[in-house]
Amino acid sequence: MADTYDLTPEVLADLRTPRPYPAITLAMPTDPDLPFGDKERILLRDLVTQAKRQLAADTDVPRDAKLELRDRLLDPDAIEEAGFPLHPAGALVVHIAAGEPIRVWQLTSPPVQPRVEFATVFLTRYAVAAEQRSHPYLVLVLDREMCRLYNGSVQELAEVTRYGFPAAPQIPSPEDSIPGPIPRAAPYESHQERVKQYLRTVDSHLGRALKEHNGAPLFVVGGEKALSIFNGVTVHRDRVAGTLPLVGMDKDPKPDLAKRLTPLLDEFRVGQIAEAVEEAEEARSQQRYAGGAPEVWTAVADKRVRRLLVEEGLLVAGRISEDARILDVVPYPEPVTLPDPWPDVEGLVHADVATDVVEQMVERAVQADSQVLFVPDGSLLAADGVAAVLRY
Repeated sequence: MADTYDLTPEVLADLRTPRPYPAITLAMPTDPDLPFGDKERILLRDLVTQAKRQLAADTDVPRDAKLELRDRLLDPDAIEEAGFPLHPAGALVVHIAAGEPIRVWQLTSPPVQPRVEFATVFLTRYAVAAEQRSHPYLVLVLDREMCRLYNGSVQELAEVTRYGFPAAPQIPSPEDSIPGPIPRAAPYESHQERVKQYLRTVDSHLGRALKEHNGAPLFVVGGEKALSIFNGVTVHRDRVAGTLPLVGMDKDPKPDLAKRLTPLLDEFRVGQIAEAVEEAEEARSQQRYAGGAPEVWTAVADKRVRRLLVEEGLLVAGRISEDARILDVVPYPEPVTLPDPWPDVEGLVHADVATDVVEQMVERAVQADSQVLFVPDGSLLAADGVAAVLRY
């Protein structure tokens, strides 16, 4: 089982890696306020049944793969076991391929439409949209014995164990890695320089993480002296969204650190939204603006978008042209009704209307190195919920 904060660039790249046909994606809504229950199990069963019917009729699937998928992997109980413990989230996405373990994602996102897709890559648009909706951020904790990096999402933290983190001081004694007096030891002139050397190394590791987490704000936590020295040596000062002067957070539980960061995150979020909306208004007067789903869709397809703004609750359905540049918006279909969702699911699979336009738009924007920001509903009324600041 994996959650939104597990969606690292490395994981997303692996999910997009071509696989022998079919790489199967199942997507379905879950109630974010209630435990995974009978309604969700009925819908999951119907999706699995539909996938088996599609598998049986597909002559392009090799016999061995078809048997493994039919008899072992496409099973509601096996999926639920792979995702245990299932908990309220908003969307459940399952990735299944012959020769691989079942991957179950519980994503913090608005409800998705039930869907089954066979392809040579897994469907990742829901995962990308969920990550962006969770307002991802990075937290660097400066500590005398070990500097750590965390990936933040929806006020949850997951420690990063890549890019050289956690980073221990490469000096004779951990006591030399932080400013201040050393007990029972006389101060010496090289202590300050050793601290700077250590934090420059940490900053180098940080640069690799920031490159892969394009646009994610960085919050730095540490003692006042450590923060001061880090501010003097870092080359990534423009990515620092806020600092928190705390000592010893390296050993505190992640929930405690996340709780202490909450006011800082809230303040940053309010300022970020206000700045982004103001920038969009300025871009409109400079002819570097797109508003409304059809216009923004084409701009994203042409890779002209620098920043994409989307209202949190926006749902868009439409028909997409063969060259994927033109979107014809249609009324959004009614959601699947339980306890008999099969007719609705069947209709969605064969319809020529895409109900995941927002998710596709976000994924394509991220792949084109555009910044994506979800804003509160009502922030983009004049643009029908979606706008873009263009590169040119």
